[in-house]
Amino acid sequence: MGSGGIIGLLATLGLTVQFAHGQLEPDCNPLNADCEPKKALSQENYFIDFTKQSSAPPDWTIANYEDVNFTPEGAELTYGKKGDAPNMWTDFYMLGGRYDVEMKIAPGQGVISSAVLWSDVQDEIDYEFSGNQFGEKPFPPKDGMWSVETNVFARGKMWDGAAAYQKDSFKPAEQFHKYSVEWDESNISWYVDDKVVRSIQAKDTPSGFAFPQSPMKLQLGVWGGGDPDNNHWTIEWAGGEIDMKGAPYTMYVKSVNITNKYPASEYRYKDKVCISSMRYDSVANGSQTRLSCH
Repeated sequence: MGSGGIIGLLATLGLTVQFAHGQLEPDCNPLNADCEPKKALSQENYFIDFTKQSSAPPDWTIANYEDVNFTPEGAELTYGKKGDAPNMWTDFYMLGGRYDVEMKIAPGQGVISSAVLWSDVQDEIDYEFSGNQFGEKPFPPKDGMWSVETNVFARGKMWDGAAAYQKDSFKPAEQFHKYSVEWDESNISWYVDDKVVRSIQAKDTPSGFAFPQSPMKLQLGVWGGGDPDNNHWTIEWAGGEIDMKGAPYTMYVKSVNITNKYPASEYRYKDKVCISSMRYDSVANGSQTRLSCH
């Protein structure tokens, strides 16, 4: 069964295909508890050049017990030994707009590189790469075109067809490319080097599922999908068990550029229980954006 078949099977069974080592679990889920307000991106544009940094920039957080180095090639996130999962994320959230991430993925069988938008209610919009193209054959591909997986989750759930694979990235482990997501309340579009590779519309969301409509932050990371301790489905999806003889495997992020559709100072959720879909009380209320869950 190919990787797309595995994803489709799991989705059909109603299982959430989220393999990362728990880093996408929020500290406080506002659908289940009263949570503190979250910092919003207050400006319309944000840009960070990681090649110019010597340590973590003030707007970014590095995962506990993990190392991210900042070098002339950018932020280095390295899978060097079993259990490594270096990742970092913005300390601000955004409700609609565009993210551009200039990155070079980590090579290595079963090594997963990702750029993920995610929220405290576990909405998620993903780019994911496998260092050996999710086990597809032949590898490396004769035409140089690799598969990139794009995903969308809403409140931790993914509908059938929400994960898709496109062969649009040329030698992503050897060259830097720009991977972008443009997202608002009606549409999500994924781009590779400014070319649209996939779009979905909110109006086409299957019955029983929601379209992501909550404030998201950006998380970048690499992890061992092919760790032999993972379950069979995860290892097969990732492209097989990791060959530790070839380690370390490093993902590089050169820059992040953000165009913010709705600048605000903070986000608050008004209600805990969500039955239908997220809606906004108002997009901007003075300097504050408020969300209502109805």
